[in-house]
Amino acid sequence: MKRKRTTEDYLKTIFVLNSQTGVRGSEIAKSMKVSRPTVSVALKALEQEGYVRMDGHHLFYLTERGLKIARETYERNRFFQELLMALGVERETAERDACELEHSVSPESFLAIREALDGRRG
Repeated sequence: MKRKRTTEDYLKTIFVLNSQTGVRGSEIAKSMKVSRPTVSVALKALEQEGYVRMDGHHLFYLTERGLKIARETYERNRFFQELLMALGVERETAERDACELEHSVSPESFLAIREALDGRRG
């Protein structure tokens, strides 16, 4: 099933900001450079979809389901960012392009690319 890019971006952001201790909506807004009301709407949808949960202190945590997606998205992002930088792409450009690639490459293609490159390194 194809997920929305924004879903993956929010889950990855919560993962990076430390989903273990909980994340406030304001931290997510600052990190993603979006408004707090935008984050509130997105988090409510993510909670309804079972990707995040909120505690009594208004801290958000990834559910098992959300954590799985966040890890996969983060892994794809780091892989593409490191690959592009190894190819000589400037960090800022590599970060921006990796964010695009992490969403546009299917899991099947990502595994094939990673395995092909790992085979060359080994």
